[in-house]
Amino acid sequence: MATPRSVDINAAIERVGLQRLGIFVLVLAFLMMMADGYDFGTLTLAAPSILKEWKIPRTQMGAVFSITFFGLLVGSLIYGWIADRFGRRFTIIFGVFNFAIPVLLTIWATSVTQLSILRFIGGIGMGGIVPIAYTLVSEYAPQRLRSTVTVITNAGYNIGAALGGLIAAASIPAYGWQSLYVIGAVFSFIMAAVMIFWLPDSLWYLAQRRPDSPQLRRLAERLTGEPLAPGTPIVAIDPSEERGLHPSGGGFRRLFDGSRTWATVLLWALFISDALGFFFLASWLPVVMGDAGVAPSTASLMASLFVFAGLVGGFLIMRFLDRVGPIAFIALPIIGGPAELVMGVHGLYQSFLLVSIVVAGICLSGIHMAVYAIAVRFYPPSIRGVGMSAATAWGRAGGIIAPYVGGYLLAAHMPVQQLMMWAALPCLTTTIIGVGLGLLYRRHFGTPASLPVSEQAA
Repeated sequence: MATPRSVDINAAIERVGLQRLGIFVLVLAFLMMMADGYDFGTLTLAAPSILKEWKIPRTQMGAVFSITFFGLLVGSLIYGWIADRFGRRFTIIFGVFNFAIPVLLTIWATSVTQLSILRFIGGIGMGGIVPIAYTLVSEYAPQRLRSTVTVITNAGYNIGAALGGLIAAASIPAYGWQSLYVIGAVFSFIMAAVMIFWLPDSLWYLAQRRPDSPQLRRLAERLTGEPLAPGTPIVAIDPSEERGLHPSGGGFRRLFDGSRTWATVLLWALFISDALGFFFLASWLPVVMGDAGVAPSTASLMASLFVFAGLVGGFLIMRFLDRVGPIAFIALPIIGGPAELVMGVHGLYQSFLLVSIVVAGICLSGIHMAVYAIAVRFYPPSIRGVGMSAATAWGRAGGIIAPYVGGYLLAAHMPVQQLMMWAALPCLTTTIIGVGLGLLYRRHFGTPASLPVSEQAA
């Protein structure tokens, strides 16, 4: 009896596009990122109240921010390894519990030491699941939509962070800063339960590691829309793998194969530069605006506006990233840098201040969404998890530095104008790195999305 013809799930995804199964995974990842974004932003929003209640200097709070990012760094380093060995699904669910439990325990924190320990542990989960979520959704999307689905997933983080600001403005005056953590913990535990029951694993991971899994067969049938004959082999062939972009071997070493060496180095530099620019304002904007004379509730709303405006930047740039390539995103730092400088103008009317915050948010938050969509295009599925995790880890390293330096500059009572000049500097480096990545991608990594998989691999 003849062996049934194999089914290539990557070719099927390219053929059918983003169907109901892929959209379902995208929605779950989006909601999970909402929980992650909300829980991460709670410290930024609660910081003014904690500083006042605990009567601690800003440098200590800056250290807590930096410890949080150190946890994010650790999570980014180890979660790629976990995902490659135990699957994307297990890793994401584990990660949600990893940050939901410390968020819940923060309600009873009474000292900087306790807060730091909880933020470090929670940061491991918050940082670890982000690149794995992007990896999972990209493996359910055709190449022509990978940047788009990554940006949409990242939008969940921005919406969660923005909702946190709205909730903080209403709940902190009435119920105290602990109320933010109650809401975040409840939502995170709900998302963990939902994903335990309904989140499918990566088709690529199952085809490579568990080819006989009943789950793989069910998912492949849902993807193709037709039943598979018993014994039908299910494979996952990626065109970038077939074009000889890797030698024998795998893991971290493959991030430096041939022309991918420069891509990896530039991606790491991009993530550092993005983190320095984004996380300084994301961490300290309410405090900076408070120093400029803005009321605390208004400052919280401004922080939400800054992050929420990034959705506009991300949605504006995502289709250009898929169509043009990574170089498309350099428009964001070119516009964002001057907007930050305007934020520091002394005596600026609040209406103009709000406009400058919106523009800076569109650009800086948009950059932060775009870097993940860019990175996912440089690595094939076999090293996408470790590639995304490694790049994210460098971004976390920049995130460790940014809030600590910001806290030091604020404690030194640096004028807002000078402060914003330092904040705008990463936009310049981001632009230069973006040009290099765009040229490299176009020369060595671009695969016409309109071609069928079979032609791409030829």
